[in-house]
Amino acid sequence: MSIVVSNKQKIHYELAGDKGPWMLLHAPHMIPMSAWKDGGYVERLEKDFRLVMIEPLGQGLSDSPKDPSQYTISSRIRHVLDVLRELQADYTFFFGAGLGAQVGFQMSKEFPRRIRALISSGSQPYQELEVTKSLKEKIDLLNSGNLEEYLQKWHPKDNLSKEQEKLILQGDFKAYALGLESSINWEGLGDDLKSHGTATLLFTYKSESRFLSVRDAGKRLRNGRYIILPNVS
Repeated sequence: MSIVVSNKQKIHYELAGDKGPWMLLHAPHMIPMSAWKDGGYVERLEKDFRLVMIEPLGQGLSDSPKDPSQYTISSRIRHVLDVLRELQADYTFFFGAGLGAQVGFQMSKEFPRRIRALISSGSQPYQELEVTKSLKEKIDLLNSGNLEEYLQKWHPKDNLSKEQEKLILQGDFKAYALGLESSINWEGLGDDLKSHGTATLLFTYKSESRFLSVRDAGKRLRNGRYIILPNVS
């Protein structure tokens, strides 16, 4: 595992694969970077790509500052760019899940030449209005420090391994709360979606709360496509 200092914060990342173009894997909120390996993504993708997995700020071995401004999507883009600079990578394919997809969407708007193509899972390029309704309940539960209850209530279907759950429970609950709040407050691409030129692939399934938004975004994106995964819950 390697480290880069970005905006005075330590960001940990890990590499895999030794051939092909770069692909950056950005984890969702709270989920450990190791989930990319545990889920079989690394084994499949490293055959064709040089992979770089980022441990988002506030999670795992990356720093967990208490400054809310450090957790904005724009700040997280800076972390990605600094990692790419460290690797001397001019561009990357970008695979983001949840929070990671939000970073990818915003980065492809602000730095379109740095992302060759974007894959989004568990997210969509609009503000999370349906999630905002439950924001206070989520934030209060995280700030209480009861991470076990939080996982049981909000991540019961994530199929977390015992090791992943252990890593999450060892994390800083205040940092988790700040990261979640910034993620939900992200404004999305809005009307800029029509001019979004990055080739984008969105995965969704019908039982997902964002299903209709993901399908709408896939239709509106000029170079976008969405795939509905059957029999997935």
